[in-house]
Amino acid sequence: MLDNKDKGTFLYHTSCSVCNSSDAHARYLQADGSEDGTCFSCNTYHKSSTAEVVPIKQYKASKMKTIEEINELPIVSVPDRLIKKETAEKYRMRASLSEKDGATVTHLYCPDTLDGKLVGYECKDTANKSFSSVGNRKGELDLFGSWTCTGGNKLFITEGRLDAMALHQTITDLNPEKYKAFKPSVVSLTRGVGTAVKDLLNNKKLLAKYKEVVLVFDNDTHGKKAVKDCLKVFPLYKTAKLDLKDANEMVMKGKAQELYDACVWNASVERQGEVVDVHDIIESAMTKPQMGISFPWRTVTKSCFGIRPHTIHCVGAAPKIGKTDHQHQLVHHLVYNEKVKVGMFDLENSPVKTAKKLASKQAKKDFTRPDTVYQDSELRQTLEGLDGKVRFYDRAGSRDWEAIQTTITEMHLLDGINIFMIDPMTTLVQGCDASQTNTELGKICSSAADLVSVYPITIFFYSHVNPKPKGSMPHEKGARVYSSEFFGSRSMERFFHYGHGISRDRSDECPDERKNMSEFYMLFDRDFGQSYTCDVYFDESTVTYLEPMRRSW
Repeated sequence: MLDNKDKGTFLYHTSCSVCNSSDAHARYLQADGSEDGTCFSCNTYHKSSTAEVVPIKQYKASKMKTIEEINELPIVSVPDRLIKKETAEKYRMRASLSEKDGATVTHLYCPDTLDGKLVGYECKDTANKSFSSVGNRKGELDLFGSWTCTGGNKLFITEGRLDAMALHQTITDLNPEKYKAFKPSVVSLTRGVGTAVKDLLNNKKLLAKYKEVVLVFDNDTHGKKAVKDCLKVFPLYKTAKLDLKDANEMVMKGKAQELYDACVWNASVERQGEVVDVHDIIESAMTKPQMGISFPWRTVTKSCFGIRPHTIHCVGAAPKIGKTDHQHQLVHHLVYNEKVKVGMFDLENSPVKTAKKLASKQAKKDFTRPDTVYQDSELRQTLEGLDGKVRFYDRAGSRDWEAIQTTITEMHLLDGINIFMIDPMTTLVQGCDASQTNTELGKICSSAADLVSVYPITIFFYSHVNPKPKGSMPHEKGARVYSSEFFGSRSMERFFHYGHGISRDRSDECPDERKNMSEFYMLFDRDFGQSYTCDVYFDESTVTYLEPMRRSW
């Protein structure tokens, strides 16, 4: 027994002898031991387990205020929208009916689910076409109608909920006889096209169940823009071009066949390339270039004009020279001084170790050393201070560039992260032989360049470098890094905007006064041709690179 209500204790759902609904008739056990029921499809009260029935009072036209109230409403056809009752039942859409005639639909209630569970309703006032919400509709909601989907060949995504129902109904009715057994999968966005990309990313598990996805957004300015935004993330999705504003309007105007053809037969993958004239871009071109946010080192900031969007930096150094400390200090500076969030892809260390390293920068002590003295509360408090400011990619997942690229896109669009660290780049081609490495790195560099051209993000790649030729001074004795020593150097110089090198003499012969000195310098600047050299001192007591002196560039 479930849900003890005023009307009795709920027993089960069954068929209705009046409207023939298969499960809208709810049976209840009363306190006196009797049993009765209510059909919420045809609005009928069943006095006993027999066929004896009496009409119940009409529901009020006023808007329902709770999920429980809405769950009591009937499911009916919507003649004004040409939506059949069986379609409304499939999409679980309920309605308030007019008190005057008991038939006119005054409010429509479309359910919202999260992980398959009902969490609220979107309410539409049919008179003034306004919308409101009931329940908790926050969070990463399922696409509307997702409970009807089981995977297969095609998934259609509309902008509005009534459009989804109209399209499902149209495909069901017009499918040729040999396809009648195949039930169409049609869903809609939950919050309109303003969050279309987020809605799709939040539901990528559902989308992955289908061979093809067809976008059927409104034929207006907002709908067309949303299509373009979605295709930046999902370039292989097809789009359907409608003659009228939306799918429901086409059904209402007698163009159901045209709707069917546009979605089922004529949807296609759009070419993303466009030709523009000067007048199309002149306003954007008039925007004055701005300085980016700062690096922790003033010399680097000045030379690079700060960290600016739509750029890629590559930082190279030999092993054990200090590129990881460079990265962690940069992230610490961005989080605590510039107040921006950072996405970290540490492909050699766990998120736990990386988080402790970042906490070390803030606490000025190394939490990863066994001989460091600290209180547990100190570490916990420092880690909690990083929460919500840094997101980590778990290396237990795929190190495949495609997976990382998708994750970057999601972090940017869903979490508002604009700066990303990937370390080391060479891990992305681990397992490739020498002939494959440069080819694969070239593809990654090109793909990353495309990514930053689409989104206002900055990516820092950290990379190992090839050893010096025999007979020359090795990196371990302080020899400078050259861009030609990077794996995939030609692609980096072609597609990346900045190359940085780090050098340090860590040999036994290094004078004591230089043991903790490192050199940061520019390897290439594709945008402006700038250069810099920056001497820095690594303070072991605070695990921080300090810039004690400056050189001219």
